Amino acid sequence: MAFFPMFISIEDKPCLVVGGGRVALRKAKGLLDFGAKVTLVAETVGLHKLENIQIHQRCFREEDLQEQEWALVVAATDDRQVNSGISAYCHKAGIPVNVADCREECTFYFPAYCKEGDTVLGISTSGRSPSLAKHLREKAEESLPQWLKEQESRV
Repeated sequence: MAFFPMFISIEDKPCLVVGGGRVALRKAKGLLDFGAKVTLVAETVGLHKLENIQIHQRCFREEDLQEQEWALVVAATDDRQVNSGISAYCHKAGIPVNVADCREECTFYFPAYCKEGDTVLGISTSGRSPSLAKHLREKAEESLPQWLKEQESRV
């Protein structure tokens, strides 16, 4: 089933990312691109290069989900059971959740996107083909008019 495309503001809103690997890094960067206040929980953190992120280098605890009212949560660990538990909690609590290793447990997907200032193009394949979404994003980036890129750099 296709997901309804909806753009929401996450600027200054708390978002939780659980996991410290490559996928968690990509998702945390995406949230930061839109001004979210990102908190990351992971035993091993490969995200030292990210600024403006609060890092708790330790095992995930269910209490992390209850710490505050999260705008959204990302489960991106390498442990299927942990990711599934995070998803179940979020579903019960009504918190939007993205589960990196199981699209059926997601209530939202990260689109492939291109962003020039306030202009954002989002592309989704409903989690079925991230490579196609990436390809379409690259084509969309190529087709953005130069005047838009120049205008946004002046803002």
